[in-house]
Amino acid sequence: MADLKVQPSEVDGWDVVNVDDGVAVTNHPTREAAEEAARMRAAEDSLSEEREGAVSVDPAHPHGIDDERTGVRTAFFSLGGLLVLVALIAVIVALIAALTGFGS
Repeated sequence: MADLKVQPSEVDGWDVVNVDDGVAVTNHPTREAAEEAARMRAAEDSLSEEREGAVSVDPAHPHGIDDERTGVRTAFFSLGGLLVLVALIAVIVALIAALTGFGS
C-alpha cells in the first residue's frame, strides 16, 4: 500500500497525494474532507495489502500540477495549432493550383 499525504493544492482546495509517485489521487475543497478521503482510501487499500498505508498532512508545501500535458489549455493550443497548419496547407495547395493552372 502506498502512503498518502494531504497537501494544499497549488490550484484550489486540498490534494490527496500518493507519496511514492507524487501524483494527486483526488482533490477536495477542504482540508477535513481531504483527510477523511485519505483515511478512507488507506483503509480501502489495506483490504488487499498486508498493512494500512500511513496518512500524513503537510500544510506547509503546496502540491503543484502533476502533468501539464493533461491540461485543457495545452489541448486547446495544440488543437488550434493543428487547425492553423491544416489551413496553411490548404492555402499553399490553392496557390499552387492557381499559379500552375492545375484543374483548368
